[in-house]
Amino acid sequence: MKTMPKHSLIALLIAVFVLNMTGNALAADKMTYEEYQVQLQKYKDRETTALAGIDTEQAAINSLRARITEIEAEISATWDAIYALLKVSKEDMLAFLKEIEALEGRVNDLARLSPDNLLQRASELDELAEAVKVLQDDIRALISEPRNRLERLAARIEALKASLPKPKHDMYVVLRGDYLWKISGKPQIYDDPWKWMRIYSANRDEIRDPDLIYPDQRLVIPRTIGRDEHLVAKGEYLQKIAGYAEVYGDPFQWTKIYQANKSGGFIQDPNLIYPEMILIIPRN
Repeated sequence: MKTMPKHSLIALLIAVFVLNMTGNALAADKMTYEEYQVQLQKYKDRETTALAGIDTEQAAINSLRARITEIEAEISATWDAIYALLKVSKEDMLAFLKEIEALEGRVNDLARLSPDNLLQRASELDELAEAVKVLQDDIRALISEPRNRLERLAARIEALKASLPKPKHDMYVVLRGDYLWKISGKPQIYDDPWKWMRIYSANRDEIRDPDLIYPDQRLVIPRTIGRDEHLVAKGEYLQKIAGYAEVYGDPFQWTKIYQANKSGGFIQDPNLIYPEMILIIPRN
């Protein structure tokens, strides 16, 4: 009788050992019917608890919804009382808010401009500021939302005004023998002696007599006209200037210009102004 080779016997013993271990493990993993019933009951109990919790939460949600409906009704009644007190309707208030929104849009458009382009449209800032004041005087502005929006709008307009470029100017040191006519006629100044009044206007606080200036005196040479200034052209007079849309749009406000420019005798007669004068235009 032939004997099994030694290495084949070892392999057979290993295979038997593995089969025995696997069988024991599978037997250990088997669940009895009683254990299954216990586990199933646990799942059912958890389901019952979860469903009860859902019912409780749904009841709380329904209660909150009912309360929200009550609060909304109370808010609506309160607003109706406010509108009645102010003698306006909800539609009036919505229209008022649309007016504010329109002004906000115009301010946003101006805020996107470069400083130089904004300077060219500076008169619109004054118009907007006046429009905001009109709305602030409206009884509907007593309500917090429009009041707060108008206050923010007024602040933005003032900030834009403050950001406008200041008038540009050069400085000139008076030489012996200089006089305003001569200085204005120099090529590096205006190359036009008839513009001497610009120099006098810009230095009115330093020059008491336009025929009398002194060596080493430092004079401002204006290069641009500021938004609160007006360069007088031939044929203009105070009423005409005040009537310009970019000034006041009202010729009867000429006295504002006169009062702002009469100090030091700059304007001695309100009926007599000269070309090339630079007048101060008060805005407030």
